[in-house]
Amino acid sequence: MKSECLYTGHRFKEFLIKTEKNHMVPGHIPFSPRKVPFYYGWVILFAGAMGVLFSIPGQTMGVSVYTDHLIDNLHLSRIEISTAYMVGTLVSSLVMTRAGIFYDRFGARIAAAGSALGLGLCLMMLSRSVPITSAVSALLGFSSRKIAFVFMIIGFFGIRFFGQGVLTLVSRGMVMRWFEAHRGFAAAIMGIFTSFGFSFAPRVLQGLIDLSSWDRSWMIMGVVMIILIVPFIFTVFRDSPEECGIEMEEGLKIKTGSKRKELAPQRSYTLQEARRDPKLWCFILILFFWSMYNTGFTFHITSIFESQGKTTAQAVAIFLPLSFISLAFRFLGSWLSDIIDLKYHFYLAIFSMMTGAYALTLPYTAGAAALLIGGFGISGGLFGVFSSVTWPKLYGREHLGAISGMAMSFMVAGSALGPWGFSMLEKVWGNYRHSGWLGVYAAGFIGLVSFPFMMKKQKDSSFS
Repeated sequence: MKSECLYTGHRFKEFLIKTEKNHMVPGHIPFSPRKVPFYYGWVILFAGAMGVLFSIPGQTMGVSVYTDHLIDNLHLSRIEISTAYMVGTLVSSLVMTRAGIFYDRFGARIAAAGSALGLGLCLMMLSRSVPITSAVSALLGFSSRKIAFVFMIIGFFGIRFFGQGVLTLVSRGMVMRWFEAHRGFAAAIMGIFTSFGFSFAPRVLQGLIDLSSWDRSWMIMGVVMIILIVPFIFTVFRDSPEECGIEMEEGLKIKTGSKRKELAPQRSYTLQEARRDPKLWCFILILFFWSMYNTGFTFHITSIFESQGKTTAQAVAIFLPLSFISLAFRFLGSWLSDIIDLKYHFYLAIFSMMTGAYALTLPYTAGAAALLIGGFGISGGLFGVFSSVTWPKLYGREHLGAISGMAMSFMVAGSALGPWGFSMLEKVWGNYRHSGWLGVYAAGFIGLVSFPFMMKKQKDSSFS
């Protein structure tokens, strides 16, 4: 069955390539990347960044704007909404590796268009959450609160899987497949574009709610996703330059150097081969831990500051300088990844995580605020580098979907567990100082156990 599915996927990709050679895409829209007067990778860079921004309704900041509306209209408690969010996110993480394999088989257009369609349908379903749960409750005779809880698990699973998961994974992966010598630079530009988009997203979503209502805004986004975004993706997205009859980075200046050549993988590795490389698990471990710890810190930021006698305004104020530092290190780290080994990024991230976590153990002063902002800002920027550049840089482009899909499953799981973990530690100890010490020790432990593997030079083998 698996080989039959693989055969079908490759045959469908062959069909898309043939239509490309005839300067056509399915639906008979006359368009070919070869007609563009410059390297089509720059179009892909823009399209990939837009694809990540299209995923915002399924990202944490996109959902957070609707949390209070869901609590009020579905009559659920904040704990129930948080639990439904955690369960839906965890379940979505379990199928992310399969989604990455699907991306490898069917290509960026099919995977991204399918995820945008799924996200649009889920948003439309969530917009009707009140009448749907009321109707199901009356039909089955269960309490509307129980039905609403189950309904939100399903809804959160849908938007997290299609939005935060597949659409983000495919959009990033596609850009990484179109660049090699300039991959770090492309990731840096994409990071700037998406970071600014994410920071403005809550204001835009709130404005849409103010213009219509919370449920209608979801319906509007769902309809736009289906009738505008899906055709855009299917028209513009392309899997790789080779499938379009274009040479990698055709027409771009490429500085040839021994160091750049040395850092590039000698071949593409399968998911099974990559799993046997300890370095893969070192990066997955740091991505999982950062997703868990940063999400927990962000989710409970007002409570953390209140425990230090500070206001909500003071808590929120740290995000502006933190985001500037994060953006700067994401750009710098992505650009430097073209010319230096990622192990240096890895240990800078470890040190900055320990610094930020240590600041949580201190009384809140100007010095502690500087450590907190600097530590979390630098590690947040490097997290963006790891989640995009690492996999093609270490294991090649051919099986990028499967490898990045597995990594994404751990990141999604971490983001689901973080808020719950912070709240449990606060409940047991009565403050967040122990969350800080846990972060220091955990980050240090990851750095120590990873050291022999990160220092080892990668060989062209199956990582035996």
